Amino acid sequence: MRNTVYLPIALLFAGLLCMGTQCHKDEIEFQYDFIEKINLVPAQKSYNIGDTIWLQYSNPTKRLYDNKTSQLISADTVAIGFLIGFNSRYDAPVNPTGGFCDFVSASGATFNIHYDVYGTSALFGFGCNNNNDYNFSIGIIPRQKGIYSLDLWGAPRSVTGCPNRISYFPLSTIAYRFNVADCNKDIYLEIPTNSRGESPKGYTESEIDKKEVYIVKVE
Repeated sequence: MRNTVYLPIALLFAGLLCMGTQCHKDEIEFQYDFIEKINLVPAQKSYNIGDTIWLQYSNPTKRLYDNKTSQLISADTVAIGFLIGFNSRYDAPVNPTGGFCDFVSASGATFNIHYDVYGTSALFGFGCNNNNDYNFSIGIIPRQKGIYSLDLWGAPRSVTGCPNRISYFPLSTIAYRFNVADCNKDIYLEIPTNSRGESPKGYTESEIDKKEVYIVKVE
């Protein structure tokens, strides 16, 4: 499924990616620093080509956890972004035709898909649709054998008031963590050190420990 994320989210995220790189991120003041958990079903060490790895999020209370204050903040009319990457780590082809995976939606989400030589990613927004619900269910279907990471990207993601409603919400960031006991660090450590392709050394391991990265084998 290859759809287009609606324009306000796309423009907002283009600006935030700029903020996160050359546009002096340290000069931007975000009021809240939200962290939310993403369910991964089934949580396994290995999958077969054609299996579906589901990423699920549901928040009926529309309260987000603020890491700055350790409190739940009411956010019932906000636009929220989500960006997931499926990236090759070892023993995988380079720039395969059609990408490394397909993305499907079981919740009506629409998203932009980006194809890179070492990964495939999907970007979409939620929270400002007609139902104003805070939930999604996105499936990742691997297309190629190898070792991969599911990356909950660390670039700033915004939470702002819905552009189609008369409402205000202070500019804030949101990060995501996998709601699993283990992110398969052992699989990553099986990769030969000189083939891990990371800089600085130990960065990916720290992201796995923080549950921002989940490692899988595709067979």
